Amino acid sequence: MPEVDGERSALDRMTRTMYFAIGVAAIIFGVLLAPGASGFLGQTDQVDGPLLWFSVAIVLVVPATFTVLGRVLPLTVMRGLATAVAIGFVCSQLLFPVALRVDQLAGQGSPWLQGFGPIPATLLAVAWRGRITWIFALLQGPIIVFVSLATRDATTIQAVLDGLGSMVSCSIFGGVSLAVVLAAARLDAVAGRAREQAAIEARAVTREREQTRINAMVHDDIMSVLLSASRTPAPEGLSQQAHAALASVEDLASAALATRPYAPEEVIAVLRGTASEAAPDVDFSYVIDSDLTFPRDVVAALSEATAEAVRNSVLHAGADASRTVVVTVSERGVEVVVTDDGVGFAVRDVPQRRLGIRVSILERMHTLPGGDARVRSHVGAGTRVTLSWSRP
Repeated sequence: MPEVDGERSALDRMTRTMYFAIGVAAIIFGVLLAPGASGFLGQTDQVDGPLLWFSVAIVLVVPATFTVLGRVLPLTVMRGLATAVAIGFVCSQLLFPVALRVDQLAGQGSPWLQGFGPIPATLLAVAWRGRITWIFALLQGPIIVFVSLATRDATTIQAVLDGLGSMVSCSIFGGVSLAVVLAAARLDAVAGRAREQAAIEARAVTREREQTRINAMVHDDIMSVLLSASRTPAPEGLSQQAHAALASVEDLASAALATRPYAPEEVIAVLRGTASEAAPDVDFSYVIDSDLTFPRDVVAALSEATAEAVRNSVLHAGADASRTVVVTVSERGVEVVVTDDGVGFAVRDVPQRRLGIRVSILERMHTLPGGDARVRSHVGAGTRVTLSWSRP
């Protein structure tokens, strides 16, 4: 069954995917453009070996390794490699006429590097995501004109057209790649703002629940003492109840209640209220096997993620779907399992712009130390969301 777990940022994933795609493209380019009068294999006897094989390594071999390196190396290292490829490509172009052993390339051939400009252009777009992409594309025009006139029997018009063609191809490949990675960066920015808004709303909900706890304490501790004191004769134990009520008042005055952790029963009460508010017909059950307390931020995160999971079920599971929420409180931590028997969905088909699952559930729990979240679903087989927090 498909499963959604913790993820890298959209920009990180897209950048690594682009590096992989560029590596594949370098391999294809190398195979298709190696033979012939304009291929590097066809020019081995016309160009000095050291420069020829250096240019092959920097333009083809190194990018080809990105199919693997792009998955494992830090992006800062990949940026350095991409920059080295671009610089090495330009240097190889400029040195090509110097390394030429003949007056002109044979067979009306062109310098073999001429067709490979899109590879470094795309690498610069992915690595730097800025104007360097366009600077590189513009520089290809005069470089190609210079190299063409110096190495082949071409008219000025032909050389200029070659330069313009290279500029256009580098601009297209670089521009498309730049648009893709910038779109991923914008998605991360939107997700970040949504995450901040979710945190604000979570704090508001937490304050509301704290107020509910305070109101309950006032009713249970203070009002019960006053009612007992009004009876004649006064019941036994009234003095102890009064001392407990005074201690509660001191908690209120010192704001200790607002910062103290949740007891297991309070965790259950909060999660029950959250689930019932999102779906009044939800089947809620729980198991308590611990008397340890739980931090407020843990309860807030679990509450927010539970509410989002139940709301998603109400919106998407179907009118006839039933929902259950099972909470297990143990010495190790808390686990909340939200399930429904609705229509389900293919996790891999959920659009990235759908931030409910990714931000309010997965990222909300994964940014919590000790937190975890998993979403499992299949078309026609319902959905299961597991939220958990483990003690450090």
